[in-house]
Amino acid sequence: MVRRPIQIAILATPEVEPWVALGIHDAFWAVGVLWNRVMGEPEAPAFAPQIVSTDGAMMQTSTGVNISPQGTLASLPRPDIIFVPSILIASGAEFGRNNPDVLRWMREAHANGSRVVSSCTGSFALAEAGLLDGRETTTHWAFVEPMRKEYPAIKVRGDRIIVTADEDGSIVTAGGATSWTDLVLYLVGRFVSQEEARRLAKMSLFDWHHQGQNPYARLVTKPQRDDAAIHAVQEWAADNYAAPDIVSAMTAHAQLTEKTFARRFKAATGFAPLEYVQRLRIEESKQLLETRDSPIEAIGEQVGYADAASFRRLFKRYVGESPGEYRRRCAVPDHVRKLPT
Repeated sequence: MVRRPIQIAILATPEVEPWVALGIHDAFWAVGVLWNRVMGEPEAPAFAPQIVSTDGAMMQTSTGVNISPQGTLASLPRPDIIFVPSILIASGAEFGRNNPDVLRWMREAHANGSRVVSSCTGSFALAEAGLLDGRETTTHWAFVEPMRKEYPAIKVRGDRIIVTADEDGSIVTAGGATSWTDLVLYLVGRFVSQEEARRLAKMSLFDWHHQGQNPYARLVTKPQRDDAAIHAVQEWAADNYAAPDIVSAMTAHAQLTEKTFARRFKAATGFAPLEYVQRLRIEESKQLLETRDSPIEAIGEQVGYADAASFRRLFKRYVGESPGEYRRRCAVPDHVRKLPT
């Protein structure tokens, strides 16, 4: 008995990142096709991907690229899998206001048995549809805090690449940017075979992000402005992060008592002062590892850690890999470094 291809509806709205939507389509199209074609084996398409929209009309996306959908939401009321690519939005609420029919379609399709998955900021669409209430999810590392603020009932796992929201895997989200490739491989492995997932990875040069999102994420973001005193301390710390006994110096700079400073700093930034300093130092060390050839011990000392073991331990805790591993992964290849300027 020949198994019918698995139906994948890839959502297209004006907010979608077109390169992701098209990449998802072509990756699923390739399963059972490209490897077989190259190896001289009979082709056996495992998926039937379609890019769909509310009306099927050509649309201009946020990046200026036009997409011509292959179908409509109505033409696929219950696909096997709905895939929401990354979307360029300010909030989930904004996406919901602009796309009420999309949210309704996702809710009804999921209630009728469709699986719903997303990559990157596509998880905001799932959240706005109510599919993630009381569940776990992930999103791009830069949007973890905005998602937590907009959807406090959802547990956002910002360090993870793939998060299954329910026991049977009917809702799955993937982290930022190219993590859509991890999600495609996950779905191929689950619904076709591990061998087909390996073949797709080999043909497309896909690689699993085994270390999660932490190696890519900024550990601190731009200073907040709601608390002027704490903002001033953040600005000062950005230039003096390597200073000894820096938390005491920050407290003095704020002209607050130790207890008041700790309370206001945590309220303003989300971090205790010491954790904030550690994140600031490790973030700076990442930049140094990317751009300089100095020994790792020297870089640790430069950002405030005279004890190399402590530096390596903290780096591994926050980044998910050792300083040496991080440097090797982020190194610019020689053939690029040697290009004439």
